[in-house]
Amino acid sequence: MLAQLRGIVKTYGAVEALRGVDLELRPGEIVGLLGPNGSGKTTLLKVIAGLLLPDRGGVTVLGGSPRRCRGAVAYLPELPYLPGWMRTAQVETLFRRIFPGFRVDSFRELIGVLRVPDRPVRGLSKGERGRLELAAILALNAKLYLLDEPLGGLDPVSRDRILQSVIAAWHKEAGFVIATHLVAEAEPLFDRVVFLREGKVVLDAPAEELREKGKSVRDVYLEVFGDVGLPVA
Repeated sequence: MLAQLRGIVKTYGAVEALRGVDLELRPGEIVGLLGPNGSGKTTLLKVIAGLLLPDRGGVTVLGGSPRRCRGAVAYLPELPYLPGWMRTAQVETLFRRIFPGFRVDSFRELIGVLRVPDRPVRGLSKGERGRLELAAILALNAKLYLLDEPLGGLDPVSRDRILQSVIAAWHKEAGFVIATHLVAEAEPLFDRVVFLREGKVVLDAPAEELREKGKSVRDVYLEVFGDVGLPVA
């Protein structure tokens, strides 16, 4: 078991972002974490990553506290995280120093596949910056990858390259959780889907089980949430 959450509650003032979440994450799975804005997806990822402490409930990652799993859990935030003055080589140097298991060869390969130019981050387009930040995260030798909207704001070509990179980085000992609004685009990746609504899990099912019933993950999303949270066609 990569992670186990029981009865997780997290509040921000009067707002209950997570309300009794139970979740298990296993090796070899790519999990789609889906739901409208405000459903608690980012908060849940941060709890698993050890960036937030729950107010109630228990969470173990790799058999212990999330805060003791540095390097074994790789978290990609939705917002940009690299400073504007950094170039690709400096990103590589930084990650190599901070994370002993950083795979330099994988990072360089991903940079090539994703076509990230060697310029300061501030001079990159939104898509290029997103691809650079994702490449750095995927090059970590992690057991669990938590990706928050890795496809947001990217053009279709960039999305395809990123999806292929996620597939290439996958291995049976690791697990992925991908929070995204681009359900149709990311659906082929998912082994399992978890739907969040107002901080509660309302569906946790194998993606193939849904497909066997003649429904896509997007179809089921529309049944549960309507078109709330989906991009405008």
